[in-house]
Amino acid sequence: MPQPSQHEIKQELVDAIRMLERAEYIDHNGHCSVRRDANSFYINSGASMRASLTVEDIVAVDLDGKPVDGGNVKPPLEFPIHAEVYRARPKLNAVFHTHPQWSTYLTMTGVAQKVVYAQASLLGDMPVMDSPMSVNTREMGERMIAIMGDNPVVMLKAHGVVAAGETVLECFAYAAYVEENARRQYMAMQIGEPYVFSAEEQAACRQKLRSPSLFKKTWDHYRSKIS
Repeated sequence: MPQPSQHEIKQELVDAIRMLERAEYIDHNGHCSVRRDANSFYINSGASMRASLTVEDIVAVDLDGKPVDGGNVKPPLEFPIHAEVYRARPKLNAVFHTHPQWSTYLTMTGVAQKVVYAQASLLGDMPVMDSPMSVNTREMGERMIAIMGDNPVVMLKAHGVVAAGETVLECFAYAAYVEENARRQYMAMQIGEPYVFSAEEQAACRQKLRSPSLFKKTWDHYRSKIS
């Protein structure tokens, strides 16, 4: 199977960011990346408009945030989120930092996310970094990845979410699942105590739902909204 071109890789990242913006999972400050090689990655520029993003807004930077293709376009200030995931977890190839509503409401109030939605069984413990501050230094990035551990997502208290995956589609699915889980949990809490999937139910869901074809189904659902 032929490897995708740099343009195709950048376009997939553009689509992901525009889809997240349309779904209101990111705002003017969200950012997403895909690994370029062991020491660099593609990411949307800090100044880019997320809703009208194009491949021209995607820059390649090294793990210190320095451009590797020439030019002086700067990455987002929180590029260490991406760099430290790539340093610590070599099997991961995509990292998204979102600013979603429902997940953030829960971390603002100290309410832990529970698995109330089948797809959330894929998200691990959904740990929380107990700081709302920008992850804009290597030290902060290292602290974040230590809290994240082997989980595919980590919450940033009163701030947002970081999701990571082996592919852009997998990472996108996790970013969507964590917010849908939070929305359902929040809404159910307005009525009563939400039902939480048992350990056995979660294990059964993971067996069925950790699938590239289902990640693509999630992707295609959101992709249709920006066509």
